Amino acid sequence: MAIHYTALGDSLTIGTGTPLFSPGFVQRYKKMLEEDLQERVALQVKARTGIETEDISIFLNNRFVVQWVESADLITITGGGNDLIHALRKYEQQRDEKIFAETLDSAQQNFSEIISKIYKIKRNNDSPYAVRILNLYNPLPQVSLADRWITNFNEHIQKFGNAPHVEIANIYAAFKGREKELLSMDGIHPNSLGYQLMAETLRKLGYSFVASPQ
Repeated sequence: MAIHYTALGDSLTIGTGTPLFSPGFVQRYKKMLEEDLQERVALQVKARTGIETEDISIFLNNRFVVQWVESADLITITGGGNDLIHALRKYEQQRDEKIFAETLDSAQQNFSEIISKIYKIKRNNDSPYAVRILNLYNPLPQVSLADRWITNFNEHIQKFGNAPHVEIANIYAAFKGREKELLSMDGIHPNSLGYQLMAETLRKLGYSFVASPQ
């Protein structure tokens, strides 16, 4: 028997920021699953650098991704960071805070679509499964607007944790005050220690998708 794990998202799901061949959180979490549950984990990853939440929703129109999600016991999702970065760039040019409000509304709607699509794909599957959304850490703690936007974003994301099968991994709290220690040289992506902490934060959510965890 194998546990089927599908990871969807942006560069965080890819593991950008670590040295070549060093694992990101997905591979580290996979190893933890195998150790904790004493089962083989079959991993499928669909992620791309630089994408926004809308693009993740579009992934779920791909027939291969649909098949992966359909058979998945566990799904992790990273997204929203690029929405923020692109909004910040627009704000620097236009100095209009409406940009953040519009981005927040759009990202929230996109996450709603992502969860709805997953539910639709899984509607005929009675097996237990879990969707784990990783909220956003703040790579720009020196920018007050960034922290306010991320806090608002995470508050919206937290609401999805009330939905069936969905849990939120609080990466924001795990990284808060430790950004310099946990971010890579680019100041945006986690380093190896940061990805390890992300995996450990997921691990702490337990294994509700397993009928009889070891």
